[in-house]
Amino acid sequence: MTLLTLWTYCAGIVILRRLVALALIVVVLGLAPVAHATPPDPSWIPGLYDNADFDDVILLITSKLGAVQSTIIPSLRPVAFVLGLATPMPTESRPLRPLSSVFGRAPPLA
Repeated sequence: MTLLTLWTYCAGIVILRRLVALALIVVVLGLAPVAHATPPDPSWIPGLYDNADFDDVILLITSKLGAVQSTIIPSLRPVAFVLGLATPMPTESRPLRPLSSVFGRAPPLA
């Protein structure tokens, strides 16, 4: 690999990383205006609108209720469960013998 091809390869990786970063920035910055531009159905008109068109997801995104509250995290603690007691098994020594490699595998199916 010559120095020129190595430089071209590295430049291609840098360009690809920049394009991925730019795409992520565009998606993140474009998601909030799109969520705010789609208003939820008016709930004051009875019987016409229902809750089956994912408006609750839009409200969750725009009201920032999906973020984790910092007061919840300190209250988390591990919980121990006891499923049963393990009974000790007798420790018998078995003689070790090498496994035969003659019948260890089947021929390829081709």
